Amino acid sequence: MSQTSPDNSLQYNFHQKKALLIEDNEINIMLVSMLLKKFQLHFDVAKTGTQALKLFNTNEYDIVLTDIHLPEFNGDEIAEIIRANTNPKKANTPIIALTATSLSSDLESYLAAGINDVMVKPFTEDDFFATIHKHLS
Repeated sequence: MSQTSPDNSLQYNFHQKKALLIEDNEINIMLVSMLLKKFQLHFDVAKTGTQALKLFNTNEYDIVLTDIHLPEFNGDEIAEIIRANTNPKKANTPIIALTATSLSSDLESYLAAGINDVMVKPFTEDDFFATIHKHLS
């Protein structure tokens, strides 16, 4: 991951925001958690689709970061369920897919499911936070 200069890191301070990280790979959870902590973004972690939806329905999140390939529900299925939420604020929560897939047909299906943005792994620290900043500003 690339380094962010101290001046740039100030623009990425999300200390009043909360994310839902949906990821089943322990290494990816560790890496993304380190980034989220570094920039003071509060977050919960769900390792399955069912756990993610339970957390989403009982908490308020400013953004959802989801892997695509998950146990129980895929990330695009989770996006469709979120978009169908009866609470307009929850239904419009930005959803960022974190995936190793870069095929344009797959990316188009993710966007069609209601995912706002797709970050292809591996991504840089700067790209990660620029994408989050875009959706939280």
